[in-house]
Amino acid sequence: MVVSERWVVRGMDCAHCASRLEKTLARMEGVKRVSVNFATGALLLEYDVTKVLPADLKRAIAALGYSAEARSGTSPSYVHDGDAGNCKDHSEHDCHCGLEGHSHVHSHSDSDDHDYDRSHTGSHVHAHGHSHDHGHSHGEGGVRELLPPLAGAIGIGLGFLLRRLGYDWYWAVYLGASLVAGYPVARAGLRSLLAGMGADINLLTTVAGIGALFLGEWAEGAAVLTLFSVGEYLEGMASDRARRSIREALDLAPPTARVRQGEVIAVIPAGDLVPGDTVIILPGERIPADGRVILGDSSVNEAPITGESVPVEKARGSEVYAGTLNGEGSLEIIVTREAHDTTLARIVSMVEDAQSKKAVSERLIDRFARYWTPAMILLSVLVAFGVPLATGAEIRPWIYRGLTVLIVSCPCSLVISTPVTVVAAIARAARNGVLIKGGVHLEDLGRVRAIAFDKTGTVTKGKMSVETVLPAAPDVTEEQVLFTAASVESRSEHPLAKAILEHAEAKGVTYETGEHFVSLRGRGAKAKVSGRNAYVGSEALFLELGVSVPDDIREKVLELRRMGQTAVLAGNGERVLGVIGISDQVRNEAKEALARLSDMGLHVTVHTGDDEVTAAAVAEKIGVKSFKANLLPDQKQEALREVRKAYGRTAMVGDGVNDAPSLAEASPGIAMGQGADVALETADVALLKDDLRKIAWAVELGRASRALIFQNIAFSIALKSVALVAVLGGVLPIWLAVMADSGAAVIVTLNGLRILGFKKENN
Repeated sequence: MVVSERWVVRGMDCAHCASRLEKTLARMEGVKRVSVNFATGALLLEYDVTKVLPADLKRAIAALGYSAEARSGTSPSYVHDGDAGNCKDHSEHDCHCGLEGHSHVHSHSDSDDHDYDRSHTGSHVHAHGHSHDHGHSHGEGGVRELLPPLAGAIGIGLGFLLRRLGYDWYWAVYLGASLVAGYPVARAGLRSLLAGMGADINLLTTVAGIGALFLGEWAEGAAVLTLFSVGEYLEGMASDRARRSIREALDLAPPTARVRQGEVIAVIPAGDLVPGDTVIILPGERIPADGRVILGDSSVNEAPITGESVPVEKARGSEVYAGTLNGEGSLEIIVTREAHDTTLARIVSMVEDAQSKKAVSERLIDRFARYWTPAMILLSVLVAFGVPLATGAEIRPWIYRGLTVLIVSCPCSLVISTPVTVVAAIARAARNGVLIKGGVHLEDLGRVRAIAFDKTGTVTKGKMSVETVLPAAPDVTEEQVLFTAASVESRSEHPLAKAILEHAEAKGVTYETGEHFVSLRGRGAKAKVSGRNAYVGSEALFLELGVSVPDDIREKVLELRRMGQTAVLAGNGERVLGVIGISDQVRNEAKEALARLSDMGLHVTVHTGDDEVTAAAVAEKIGVKSFKANLLPDQKQEALREVRKAYGRTAMVGDGVNDAPSLAEASPGIAMGQGADVALETADVALLKDDLRKIAWAVELGRASRALIFQNIAFSIALKSVALVAVLGGVLPIWLAVMADSGAAVIVTLNGLRILGFKKENN
């Protein structure tokens, strides 16, 4: 039986830690998938409980010096073994389809009863399934972890003082400082070596420190191990800040909920809510669960979920989301989803899953790091022994330089340069209602050069409405045209029929229900209206009936089509009464949004299945010169390939259902919201709110993320290069190399977190 679980890992303070843990677990029998997200401390596991137990996994994790436990407030999900291979994107050890474990994986919960005296062990749980007690590698244990470097620093200061005072045994104090500060470092290095992960920076630093002591450089040896411990502590603090910042960007649901049980109101942990519970939300409170309003009226700020800054009015029957903020009125809702399955929970899970689809730059750096460290170890040996043997130079200074190369060889700042930025950017996007399903898609957004839009439901609202009603003769009124058309269409489910009925009702036209309704496929419809045959449809339908269409009506039909409207004739078996122009209205923000994309240097085009005249009219309204019409779904896919061939990386924006082939072809595919469920399950990027302006915002976010990643990589490589030159030139002391290495890791982490403050808004 294969289960899928989310665990919290404590003790990781570098991206290399995450990689090492991921590789260790991936080699274990029974582990199907594993993904470790260093930036959030999340471990995603899928394993066969008949082959490996949680206790076995925890022992393997503990052997590396970390601890882990299942996420509080969540239950294991049971999946099919066959699911593992059905993924479009996957990394070396993992594979996550969509938002795995939610819509298509059934989760088992023991909270099926409605007894509000439910027991709840452990810490309070948020409605999205996260616990307040996340635990950090430098949280409550921070003081304990600070003791070794602090003791080492005191020892170094005392040794320096004793030496200045002329005491010959000062070296013993330096040695003691080295042992105290270096013990945790040596232990971590040996654990990695014994776990089969090779020599890591902890082991290399230990060797460098011991080497300095053997050379009689007592102060240097103590400084190396102490400064490395301080650096590790600072890196851990920076990592914790990263996790805390990302978590705070998504930690929105309240910890408790006010539940009604008859006349009694109880306050329970939000994580205990189950579908069917009735929850009361007072003015100014955050909504604890996804649900449907059953009583009350209010406005709700949905910005945390959809990015929409304008509050949305809610009344009976309206849907609400966990984490959104209630306005001035009280609401009573019925819960529709369990805590682990809310829209907010899915967003959080998606951010945690982001590492399973690594950016290209991240994968390249991971591969580079595999060869970098062994190469540097070889270089250190050559420097320490090869150079003096080849040149006859004094061996002691070159051994010192070789030890310094070991310190410089640490690729931590390079490895961490990408993942923190990626996850922080994805979290920032989620707060603005843009869901990016992995680093590879974030990078694609930043590299996109062209973007193709579907028309219906994307640049248009996807809702047909009557724009024009033109009588065919002076003796016919608009009301008569609408009466005839609405009466015929009263039994039809066609979108055009619904538009006619809504317009007739809005105009106060009373129509009758047509009798003997018949849908005339591809031409229109007919029915008995007031005892006579009446027809609604195309010009071809009336010509087929032998009813002549006046020349002026034909001209009006052509004019309406040039305006982007579908022309529908209404009449009887004797004459045409009038023509009705129906259109799918262009979104209010479409022209502004597409113009902004063009200003950003992107080629913008529209692909539609509509005829050439309608497509040209819509393209003119939204200010786009490039469009292709009369496209079937597979032809849209081919059209996308042509755009990509001409302009490079191309995105596709569609409704996430009809445009599935094109969305799969695009890099990335962007789905319009059309409701939270579809947005979460479709394409590489999804907009929770149908606002085209967010696409430009997302592209700008992708570009800003790539810029930060480039800065981090360039800084790391430049620092390593300068340090190596300085080492070989004999001007870089080993203690300064330690400071430079640890400082670089902290700097790139904090620089990557800057993306959380990305402020460019839709305007």
